[in-house]
Amino acid sequence: MVTAMEDFEEREHNEEYFYVHGKDVYSTQSLLARFGIKQADSIYKDSSNDFIRWPFSSADFFEAVTEKAPDSAELEGALRGSDKLLAERINAEIKGYKDSGNTVANQDRIKELRAQKKELLAKAALALGGSSVSLVYKTFVQINDSKMVEKKFPQFKNASWPFKDQMPYFTAGLEDFAAAVARGEPTAITGGPCFFGEHEVDLIFTLKDGSQKVYDFTTRRRNSGDKVSLEAEFTKQNAGEVVDVSFVSHKEMLTTEEYDSVLYLFELANASGSALTLPIVDASYAKYLDSMMEPLSIELRVKARKEFRKVAAPIIKMYRELFDALKEKYPNVKDALIMTGEDRGLLSKYYAARAPFVEKPSTRRIISGIQEKIESVKDYITLPALPFYFMGIKNVLEVDYIGETDSFWKCRKMHKGQMNLSALLYPIKISADGWRSIFSTDLQYKEYIKREDYGKR
Repeated sequence: MVTAMEDFEEREHNEEYFYVHGKDVYSTQSLLARFGIKQADSIYKDSSNDFIRWPFSSADFFEAVTEKAPDSAELEGALRGSDKLLAERINAEIKGYKDSGNTVANQDRIKELRAQKKELLAKAALALGGSSVSLVYKTFVQINDSKMVEKKFPQFKNASWPFKDQMPYFTAGLEDFAAAVARGEPTAITGGPCFFGEHEVDLIFTLKDGSQKVYDFTTRRRNSGDKVSLEAEFTKQNAGEVVDVSFVSHKEMLTTEEYDSVLYLFELANASGSALTLPIVDASYAKYLDSMMEPLSIELRVKARKEFRKVAAPIIKMYRELFDALKEKYPNVKDALIMTGEDRGLLSKYYAARAPFVEKPSTRRIISGIQEKIESVKDYITLPALPFYFMGIKNVLEVDYIGETDSFWKCRKMHKGQMNLSALLYPIKISADGWRSIFSTDLQYKEYIKREDYGKR
């Protein structure tokens, strides 16, 4: 059987393939090629083939940037042996001449010494490889391999999950989080899955004439060819024709990607001695539903909410079971909290704690999007702050999928000066269909995991 990875490798440079599928499948290798960058001239020059060719799905917001050349302190820190001793002697001699007076002779000697030091640092810069190119996504997060992540965040080495050393990661501020861990300050890991993926839950409108309109409740589209969300427009235009609203769920298990997204949290919390928060976003889905149903009668709106809760309940149960199983597996993760739409007390506490940040004028400017989604957007850009709201922890690492890059940046901006938010984002994996993600593919390619196989990843 050809794997999704092998299939991608065969077609990686096939422009027709990318055109047909919307050019939403990438690898570090294909991005370097697009920008005309040789791997040897990038920070990925020593990266493994598995990493460099790993396929992932994402929106197209990549750019290549030149790494900042090392400063003098970094270069001096890279000196070794006799070069290090010579640099120390030169520094001491320069200081001595400065202390003895600002004479012409002293100034001339200082210039000579600085020239010697410049030669030493140039030698160190050559050894470090000098400036090189890296890839970033949405200007906020840099693509790293596992070794780069370990260098920034040493505790990462002690975490384990499938394909950990082959996957690309999208990082920001990892050094700050690692420094907080090293200082023994309270730290927390947060993140988690979307509630469900495409093709798993249908929203059905029944009309007066008996016909039905079926929408995917994740994409809010009637079919894969639609480019925009249509449910909200449908209710606005056909409110008088709708006589019933119902849901059908096709989701009986979690996908491996959903399982892994929770596993990452526990592994990293365990490795770094951190607390953990796992928000399940069914409440955000319900908010969008409420807003979208606004044009309908109150009876239909109440029914739609009840029907959604019926669909949501078994999915929430799956996440709670996974959370409990992993909590038992990782007893050293003492402070672990899950929050769902069923936890009314926690939700109230969350809304109260975030209010001062959401209501700031500067925050209102960054909360944008489709009108029906505004309340849900407020959730997505404040949920990374749960450890701060609930536990008072200021050093937080968001471990989430790459699609949360914007919400990460906005959350960090909202809480600047009060919470230090870092990011370790992971790619959306390609499904067995060879080009769509596990999240977006058809049901037969979803790669579900049975309850009895938890812990076998």
